[in-house]
Amino acid sequence: MIIIIAYQLKESYLSFTIFYTMPQSRQLAAILFADMVGYTAMMHHDEKMALIKLHHFRKNLEETVKEFEGKIIQYYGDGSLIVFTNTVNAVNCAKKLQEDFRKEPAVPARIGIHLGEIIFEGENIFGDSVNISSRIESMGIPGAVLVSDTIQKQLKNKPEFQFTSLGNIEFKNVDEPIEIFALSSPGFPVPDKTDLSGKIKEPKITKSIAVMPFVNMSNDTEQEYFSDGITEEIYN
Repeated sequence: MIIIIAYQLKESYLSFTIFYTMPQSRQLAAILFADMVGYTAMMHHDEKMALIKLHHFRKNLEETVKEFEGKIIQYYGDGSLIVFTNTVNAVNCAKKLQEDFRKEPAVPARIGIHLGEIIFEGENIFGDSVNISSRIESMGIPGAVLVSDTIQKQLKNKPEFQFTSLGNIEFKNVDEPIEIFALSSPGFPVPDKTDLSGKIKEPKITKSIAVMPFVNMSNDTEQEYFSDGITEEIYN
């Protein structure tokens, strides 16, 4: 911890102000977001069962993340932010978590993973990579594990991991599109490319108009130029 002391002369005495700042460090990490799908609705319909599933969710996280040498940074309601020092451990952890979540009491969970630089400040982490990981997780479906292209590239020579590309996705507040992959090992669902949702940009709608040729309906054939002119004007 860094302590900065500022002072100010006030008439016949000195006024001191003490500011505390936390030391920062940067490192490359595999960032994993996991959360329960439909937890709010679950609580509304069956509060007791929702809490049972939440406790099962967190217990599995604590046991499995420790097994794969990860660190749980934060719980937020029905979700969790976790970091790993390597991509293999991160994806293996996600894979085992989803396999365990299928067991009773089954937990509908979605997981997103991204590789990037993070900033540690005390017990918290910050950085653009954290936001991207959160956006990847938001477009998942129950039982799925989604990863960014940076994760997939790290694992492309490891045959134990099978991935299916979902294409380049434009996320909200992210400048460049990111190719997203779904873990497609046996038993893992792959989201439909045409039905993706979450923190992604709305597709741009291109407005257009079709103009049928106007017909001269008068008895004067010399008026043909008039109907043709209207059609051309609208086209232009």
